[in-house]
Amino acid sequence: MSSLPAADALAIGVEAARAAGAVLVERFGGPVSGLRSKSSATDLVSEADERAEHTIVGYLRARRPDDGIIAEEGSEASGRTGLRWYVDPLDGTINFLYGIPHWCVAICCADAQGPLAAAIYDPLRDELFSGMRGAGAWLNDVPLRANGKNDLASALVGTGFAYIASSRRMQGRILASVIGEVRDIRRNGSASLDLAWTAAGRFDAYFESVDQPWDWMAGTLLVREAGGRVTELTPADPALPRIIASAPAIHDALNRLLERAVHKAQNSID
Repeated sequence: MSSLPAADALAIGVEAARAAGAVLVERFGGPVSGLRSKSSATDLVSEADERAEHTIVGYLRARRPDDGIIAEEGSEASGRTGLRWYVDPLDGTINFLYGIPHWCVAICCADAQGPLAAAIYDPLRDELFSGMRGAGAWLNDVPLRANGKNDLASALVGTGFAYIASSRRMQGRILASVIGEVRDIRRNGSASLDLAWTAAGRFDAYFESVDQPWDWMAGTLLVREAGGRVTELTPADPALPRIIASAPAIHDALNRLLERAVHKAQNSID
């Protein structure tokens, strides 16, 4: 076991994220290559994902050769330091492939206590969301604060959908019970950016059924360090909400609303 100061972990994560961002910007809007499917025909990975992951993993192995790594496109190392890096080299692949300018790089360093430092980089806007456990969160150099919203009915809520059609149908039923109880819903297509935007107060809340740690570990650290609240669930049905993040004053009300929505959706299945 070895320790790494959070500031050092953050510096490494930031440099790796920026390097991967440069790789992705070079490829954004160009011809798509190396395209293949993963969990379903709608869950795609491209050469850009793999090149970005190669860049990040190479950087991490050069700087921290004994740390563990878990990355979305398959790079993995068990490590022996007690530290592990969770890497999503391109969160928002479908947006990227369609030329939609909403995607990011997400990296989180975790120890035995959980997320230690995180970087979420949006290279097209040159927005770097970062945070350290117990020290705060920032957008570039500006401290982040979650929204002070105290009325769920006027909350702007982000969400996302699964790649599996049956799960999306369940999520649609849940959403039908939520959308009339909040200001509006946004589905932007990048879980990490949705969480970063919640930390920045651009969303009042966010919920989704994300189940892989690289999808949510970086973003949930930012929300918590920005003063927001996060509920992590372990539903038996992968279609149900896994992560709920929000402004602190509306968190309990949002949890109750989602509980009712899930119950209604489950009871409405033909």
